Amino acid sequence: MSDRDASIFESERELDEDSVRNAQRTVAHHSIDADDCRMLLAALGIPLVRGTGNETLSGTAGAEAL
Repeated sequence: MSDRDASIFESERELDEDSVRNAQRTVAHHSIDADDCRMLLAALGIPLVRGTGNETLSGTAGAEAL
């Protein structure tokens, strides 16, 4: 992969992570409580929390991170 291709890939990944974070915040803002937030995120296919790498967290730890 060329440097240019790597740069484009990294920019798209960052945009995707920003989009996910914005979606998480929007859902959290409109949720009644943490359980409602988790249910809505799952229904929409939005990962609860992005950890290091591609792992996600769930449960209380994930809800507190929003």
